[in-house]
Amino acid sequence: MAISGQQNINIGAPNESAGSDSLLDAFTKTVTNFNILFGNASPNLTFASGNGINTTANSNIITITNTGVTYLTQGTGIVLSGNTGNITISSTGGNGNGSGGTVTSVGLVPLSNSIIVTGSPVTSNGNISINLANTGVTAATYTNPTVTVDTYGRVTSIANNTVAGTVTSVGLIVSGTGLQVSGSPVTGASDITITNTGVTRLNAGTGIVLSGSTGNITVAAATAGGTVSSVGVSSNTLTITNPTVTTTGTINIESPIGSSSENLANGAAANLSVTASYFTTTGASTATLAAGSAGLIKTFMMVADGGDMVITVSNAGWKSSGTGTITFNDIGDGCTLQYINSKWYCIGQNGVTFG
Repeated sequence: MAISGQQNINIGAPNESAGSDSLLDAFTKTVTNFNILFGNASPNLTFASGNGINTTANSNIITITNTGVTYLTQGTGIVLSGNTGNITISSTGGNGNGSGGTVTSVGLVPLSNSIIVTGSPVTSNGNISINLANTGVTAATYTNPTVTVDTYGRVTSIANNTVAGTVTSVGLIVSGTGLQVSGSPVTGASDITITNTGVTRLNAGTGIVLSGSTGNITVAAATAGGTVSSVGVSSNTLTITNPTVTTTGTINIESPIGSSSENLANGAAANLSVTASYFTTTGASTATLAAGSAGLIKTFMMVADGGDMVITVSNAGWKSSGTGTITFNDIGDGCTLQYINSKWYCIGQNGVTFG
């Protein structure tokens, strides 16, 4: 390292004064050079390393090495004020990604008192805390509660209620057949048992087709049908219900015994299915008796007299042919007829008149 201010001493040969210094000038320059040299000499005899600086000594050479930052390179969104000396590092983007921005703070404002916000706004760095406001409802298990819910779906009030009711027992009653109930009624904690005592299952046997296994089931013959289109039953002495069946159905046949009488109305035809016909007149009355079947017996009695009863009889046995009449004109009048050889014959009578 050169020291500024050094004086050059020009020494020439003897008796050569051109361009040479005199002895006085030479000594004066020498003194000046020594003064400059001593004036720039360092009083420190050693070098000490600091943070980022390392020093090493070898003979008369001292080596100083920079162990810290050696160079700064500006990346995206960064501006450096220089590359040596005191350097300022600046960011060109408010959000740190180089895109720039003008936001200087971020904050949250609750729209209702159901939200609590703390730590707002953030002007540099920090956290904003958001919490639900306490509704005052105690956390617990409630029975038959009354509940109030706000527009945000929060329970704002809740209270227990007493379960009320007047039912003291529950029971089941069987209507019809095929079911059996046990354990009814229930007055506390118990069970009611319902048992099917009727058909529990249908199985399709030979020649049978079932529409299903549960519910409303149709049982049909699997074999081909015949040519019969209808079946009918008729009788003069028996009571026939549903006498003709054209598809499926039941023909009911009842004996007239036990229900073998009728109250014969004015203008009615005597029922051949019942043995006795009785009547009460309130004025002049009429009735008819149709032809019967072999052996059929029919009786008539006047219970009360409000006028004569005249019964027109088909195939009257007291006539050579055609119809005849029987007249009842007093209470207690009666007549018993039997159908023999295709005619009605009187086999007993009391007070009646034949015509």
